[in-house]
Amino acid sequence: MWKVCKYTLIDLARNRFALGYALLLLVITVGLFMLEPDNTKALITLTQVVLALTPLLALVFTIIWYFNQYEFTVLLAVQPLPRAAITRAQYIAVSTALVLSFLLGVGLPLMAWAPGPVAFTLLLTGSALTLVFCALGLWIAVRQRDRARAVGIGLATWVTMMLLYDTLLLWIMFTFSDRPIEPLIIPLAALNPIDLSRILIMLRIDLAALLGYTGAVYQQFFGSGGGMLASAAALLLWALVPAALATRAFARKDL
Repeated sequence: MWKVCKYTLIDLARNRFALGYALLLLVITVGLFMLEPDNTKALITLTQVVLALTPLLALVFTIIWYFNQYEFTVLLAVQPLPRAAITRAQYIAVSTALVLSFLLGVGLPLMAWAPGPVAFTLLLTGSALTLVFCALGLWIAVRQRDRARAVGIGLATWVTMMLLYDTLLLWIMFTFSDRPIEPLIIPLAALNPIDLSRILIMLRIDLAALLGYTGAVYQQFFGSGGGMLASAAALLLWALVPAALATRAFARKDL
């Protein structure tokens, strides 16, 4: 598995997307801090960019990369290698390359302009989202035989998690605002890794007060040690479960 991972990483190092991704994030991050003298406002804007851009690019790139090297994957599959090892190696390699690109593009400017717990939380959640959406992208790609269909499903997944889920959550909160449903919002937020990451960063920037009682519920749960562990566990599950499903699907796939 580690040999496959090694050569996949070498191949990804020649891929211009990883370098371009890091440069894009670097330009955006440096530009935000240079244009906005208030580092807190720049961090809020950067958070929105990271929460939208990182999942989208990780998801789409993983799907396209999988189909671009599909013939090589088939070649590996006919060798005396466990199929599970091939899929795990590919996931580790792709997610490692994108996480490193993210840390270089966003981490270096953050350490220069706004080092601290907010920056650390942003880097952790951004890396976690990269792992999550690489796993989702690999699962989608393995289960589909058509590249266009797989990309379409990936984009629909991103739109659902980024836009539609928030709309549904807000509708539930306003519709049942006269009932004590705030404790139910916590598990509902955990069902969406983007929302969960947004809440964790929001609490670090001390914006929970803007959400009223719901923000107080978030602060009480996610601000505690147990809440942080539960959040980390939820994000870990969001990465491990799709990766395991992709491994299982590839093992059963008729190549």
